[in-house]
Amino acid sequence: MARRVWFKRTFPLGLPTFAHPEVVERLRGTPARLVERLNGLSREQSVKRPESGWSIQEQAGHMADLEPLWIGRVEDLLERKGTLRSADLDNRATWEAEHNRRPAGDILDEFGRRRRRFVELVEGLGERDLARTALHPRLRQPMSVVDLCYFVAEHDDHHLATITALRKSAHLAGT
Repeated sequence: MARRVWFKRTFPLGLPTFAHPEVVERLRGTPARLVERLNGLSREQSVKRPESGWSIQEQAGHMADLEPLWIGRVEDLLERKGTLRSADLDNRATWEAEHNRRPAGDILDEFGRRRRRFVELVEGLGERDLARTALHPRLRQPMSVVDLCYFVAEHDDHHLATITALRKSAHLAGT
């Protein structure tokens, strides 16, 4: 089955501040969903790379790697910067982290800790802070805290769906 390419996606931005609680619930639930997706895999299965892209464990590690970016972007919004900080579109941090050498439990714990910090940060914001906007550097559109949370939740789902597809794919056959 063909999958959407992350960098070709567009996002409905300009979400109302009253969407914030529902979007935050998606963010809060991602660590448990990620644990569930890695549950029952052998180490060999979780670190096996497909013909192109990352292994299941590297997908999870990438999610943890990006949490500081999400937090930094909220900080950019709170500091009233005109443009959000840029992501490393080559994902050097994920490639250099060698997540396949780490215990999966350590990656899951790290993601959980980092995500809790992100959720605590955005949960504590008032209406005025939620409505602030700054330009997203790649999308070239204004993004609020609520939009950022939605974007992060979509990114989570993109990688969870990729992990699910990898679990079902023939590339794990025989492992």
